[in-house]
Order: sequence, then structure tokens, then C-alpha cells
Amino acid sequence: MKASLAPFSFSCCCFITFFSTVLSPTTGKPLQSGSAWRVFAVPGDDVTLPCRSNTPDHPSPVTAVEWLRVDGPSPLTVHVERDGKELVKEKAAEYLGRTAVMDVGSLKLLGITQQDSGTYRCLLLRGAATEDAILVSLFVGEVPEVHMSLLRTSANEMFVQWESSGWMQEPTISVLDANKKELNAHTESSLGSDDRFSVRAQVDAATAKETEKIMCRVEIPETSFRKEKQISIIDEFNPPEADLWYVVYIVIGVVLLLVVVSAVVFVVAPVDAIKKRQLLLHLIDFCTGKDYGSVSTVDTQQLFINVYGDIMKVTTTGASKPLLVNGQPLIGVQASHEVAKEDLEALKRHKEKLVTVGNNLGIHPAVIAGLISRQSRFGAELKLNGYGNGGDNCFGLMQISKYYHAVKGDPYSEEHLDQGVTFLIQLIKTMERRKPSWTKEQQLKGAIACYIAGEEKVLSSTYETLDSVTPRGDFANDVVARAQWFAENVFKSV
Repeated sequence: MKASLAPFSFSCCCFITFFSTVLSPTTGKPLQSGSAWRVFAVPGDDVTLPCRSNTPDHPSPVTAVEWLRVDGPSPLTVHVERDGKELVKEKAAEYLGRTAVMDVGSLKLLGITQQDSGTYRCLLLRGAATEDAILVSLFVGEVPEVHMSLLRTSANEMFVQWESSGWMQEPTISVLDANKKELNAHTESSLGSDDRFSVRAQVDAATAKETEKIMCRVEIPETSFRKEKQISIIDEFNPPEADLWYVVYIVIGVVLLLVVVSAVVFVVAPVDAIKKRQLLLHLIDFCTGKDYGSVSTVDTQQLFINVYGDIMKVTTTGASKPLLVNGQPLIGVQASHEVAKEDLEALKRHKEKLVTVGNNLGIHPAVIAGLISRQSRFGAELKLNGYGNGGDNCFGLMQISKYYHAVKGDPYSEEHLDQGVTFLIQLIKTMERRKPSWTKEQQLKGAIACYIAGEEKVLSSTYETLDSVTPRGDFANDVVARAQWFAENVFKSV
């Protein structure tokens, strides 16, 4: 399958903005503590361990450098160099091909792993004199996640709260607006029984009313060990804590008002069924302050935000490829549903992330699930490096093309899902601009086709023929059918 050269076209998927990102240390900038140096890094990075004492620069040149790992039962030789040549005879096997001496004896360690965490000792030889040993502690660990929640008080005040725990060194936490201007936020830090730090920040959303997005940044000072998470302000959070009788009175009033208006809308007003439903949902909006008008399934446990259309209303013919089940061939919607059913157990491992990303960005998580099911079968069709079995071009669950975008994050991570969904939203907005006569549901299906075939091919098609330019001629229909099965069988409640 060849990618089109038209803007934003691709053979697997692509993306333009990445909301949640990890900035990993590449230089291993240390924090000095007493006579030892501390360096923080994450797996996969290249890191530099410094070999610098607090004594003034020595006039004699360095003639030998010795690096040992000294936190085990016996020292391991990491790198020994004399007169510019490495001596590899005694070098520990796990460090072969992974080390190089930099300026003034500093050690560059390539492709670090969790097993590289430990204490290292550097010795420098200048002429006949050996300097004092320099100790460096290397901490290798994943950057902790930043979790976000939206809260509303009984006084109807909205707060955005971030929490992150598991930091090896005490981090700082700050809240920024869309222009990277720091907002006035309440922050706190604590040390747990596991000797790991936790931080929390809370900001009144009213202070950010001039911006559509808020970013939380957690970082270790003087390093690039950082985690950022950016969200859109969506008015979907915990209901206010109110007096019970006040709530009862409100509910009774809403019910009576709905009965009266429903009678008028359904009996008197000459409006079609869709418009009647919209009128009722807007009435609920007015009475409750919630945006149910964009929600397809009103559930007591979970409300999924469908800003860009109701997936259950999208027309679909399902998969074109026959599927043999118990000796009987299935085709169309039945075939798509059967494949979705086969992916159910794999989906459950990612369900929470799909719900979080979907509600943050206004896309029903079933749509995301349908795309992932078709693109990678929830990881079953990925290699160990996160790329598709068809080649090292498309990355992760949502198969993002490295030829069009810098792939970021873990192939199974929430950051990766943010990537793919945000690009899908961009495609929906393109369809809204270029196909204004289409319904929201038609625009959603058109964007799903664009996701695999590119904008220009789909925009030149009619709604009825938009799948003719996609792989197997059924990508959008198959994704929609799978998504509808997931919506009915997985995401009705959380």
C-alpha cells in the first residue's frame, strides 16, 4: 500500500500535535550531592556520567581512565582506557560496545536499561599521580504518569487537579496556560514510605478563562527529566455537592418541565424525529447545565462526550473480506462484529486509557477502539519494537507513519493514543470545512477514511464512494461496524 503525496496522506495514519510528552535526559546532567554525583535517566537513553572532582584543574594531561561499577559484591570493569586506547580484556560483558570516554574522563553509556542503575567509580591517572575517586549514582526509571481530574464544588467552582507519584528525586510542579505562562496554582509535595516523591497541583479554572488549554509540568530541577500533560477545558466533571432536598426539588421541577415540553414537541410540533430528540436534549442541557446534546448514550455511570458525531448513527456496510466462523462464511457487518468480539480481551487491557483519551478529546472511546482493532488488532499485529508486521514504517496501536510524523511515546501508551485521536479530530474539522452539507456522522466516517487514505482522495469522492479509495475498499465501513459493536458491548458503562 503506497502513501499518497498529498498533504497529510499516509498508509497507516499520521498526526500533527502531541498533547502529552516525555522529555528524556540525553546528556545525563547530574545533581551534585556531597562527594557523589546523581544522574537520572529513563530506559533507552544514552547518558553521560561525569568524572570531575572538586579540586582545581590539574596541569598534567590524563594518561589513563578507569570506570568501575562498585555497588555489587565485587567491582565490575565498565571501561578502562590508557593513552587513548581501550583495554577490553577485563571489561564486563554487559558493557561491551556500549561505552566511550568523553572530555576529562566522563563516560558515555549507550542504550541504558533498568539494570544499569547503580554506583559507578571513576579514577583518573595524570602522570604518576592518581586523583581521588569520583562516585556517580545512576538512577534509571520510567517517568511517572501525571493524572488529571476535574472537580466542581458545592459553590459551583471548577478546579483542575493533577497528581503524580513515584519520583526518585523531589520534582517541582507548575501549571501553564496555552501561551506557556505560569498560572497561580496551589502545589504540594510529599515523601512516601517507599522513599518516592508525590506532587499535586490544583488551579481554579476561572484563572485560565482566556485559554482553551491548560498544561501541567512536573520536572526535576536542573535536569531535563520531565513530564508534561496538556488538556482541553471540558465542562464534564463531578456534580456539585448540594443539599438533598434541594436536589429533590430540582429533579421534580425538571421532570414536570420535560413532561410538558415533551408533549408539545412530540404531539403538536411538526418536526422530524431527529430534531425532536435534539430539542429534548437541549432542554436537558438547560435544566441540568450538562451538554447531553452531544452524548449518544446517557448512562448512570459514564457519559461519553461525542462532540464530533454519534457513532451509533453512522451508516455502515461492514467488512468486505469474508470471515469463516464454524465453517460458515460471514461478510459485512457480521464479519466486523465477529472480529471485534475476538479483540475483546485485548481491548480490556487498554480500556481505561481509551476512556480517558476519548473523554478528554471529545471522541467516543468506541471509535478509537474500532480504529485500533482494524489497524493493529490491539497489538497482536505489532512486532516487539512497536512497529507493524508489514514493515518498520507505522508505529503503535494506531499505526502512525514515521514518514509523516515524529512518532512519540510507547506504542501502547496514552500519549500515543492522544497522537492518533488528535489527528483524527483534525481530519474531522477538515471534513466540516470541505463537506459542510454532510451530517456530523457523515463527516466522522469521512475522517475515518481520510485516516488511512489521505484527505485529497476522500474529498474528491462522494459519501457513498468514500471507501473506494481505502485499503480493501472497506476501511471506514469496517472501522465503524467494529466501533458500534464495542459501543454496545464494552462502553455502555465503565
